[in-house]
Amino acid sequence: MPRITSVTVECKCGEKIFKYHKSGTGRLIKCFVSKISADYFSLPKKLPTGSAVACPKCGERVGVVQMIKGQVAVKLNQGQIKPIRIG
Repeated sequence: MPRITSVTVECKCGEKIFKYHKSGTGRLIKCFVSKISADYFSLPKKLPTGSAVACPKCGERVGVVQMIKGQVAVKLNQGQIKPIRIG
């Protein structure tokens, strides 16, 4: 059974974006919208594929919405979020 860890995704500027339930070990690459437990700046419920998710404080793009394995997910921009590695 995979280990589930709650992590906070933050922009490099320090703004909290959301809290996510990560399963397994390793880097956080993508976040399935269904596993986001706390949303700190109100992500829209219907995110169109290809739309950017931007930090509300600095305006930089922290990710892009994609369909991954049939689920809506935010593919994170590794250069714009604080590093997260479990393991």
